[in-house]
Amino acid sequence: MTPGDRPSWSAWAPPKEIILMARAVLGAVDFDPFSLPVINRAVQAKRFYDRSTMSLDDICAKEWSAPGEGRAFVSPPGTAVEVRRLLNKTLREYRAGNIRQAILWISQNENLTRCPWLWDYPICIPFRRLRPLVWDEDWGEFMDVTPAAWSAVVYLPPAENAVDFHVMLSRFHASFSAFGRVVFNQYSGETDWEDAYAVYMKKAYNFRN
Repeated sequence: MTPGDRPSWSAWAPPKEIILMARAVLGAVDFDPFSLPVINRAVQAKRFYDRSTMSLDDICAKEWSAPGEGRAFVSPPGTAVEVRRLLNKTLREYRAGNIRQAILWISQNENLTRCPWLWDYPICIPFRRLRPLVWDEDWGEFMDVTPAAWSAVVYLPPAENAVDFHVMLSRFHASFSAFGRVVFNQYSGETDWEDAYAVYMKKAYNFRN
């Protein structure tokens, strides 16, 4: 990879800072629903779905199965439409209890407007653009990629009981506040935004795509 090369989105892995902090919050990564074998060298998820052998349609149609404690790390590169589909799928699996908690790295900042439900959860907006990684076959190691856009990190905390919920929120804040402001909407959980969305967009929000 020469300095002028810009690898395609499909080859990108999350920034190393995000991987390290995600593991610090979760303890370990049990599941990554949209990865590659080479990317999992960095993420080290116990189970992942290989996006080189499974289409996005296949991944979104499948009922997810996270091993262990159901700790997911979701870091989809791609277009805003592709990222939105995977984020909405993650929310559905989280609500269904198939994943217990998740950290989402949003490579497409446009999805903060495409997925208004994200603001129901803690969001970290980094102070600067964090560099994604790409595997370099010649050097046999991950290299930094200069991003064209800023990104964000969202945390879906465990919801079974109040103690775990607040403990993990504190852990997320302690880990990620070093990278940027952590915002948690005081109106989280309310659905007023869905009514406003339907009026403004002239259609209900589609949680499936």
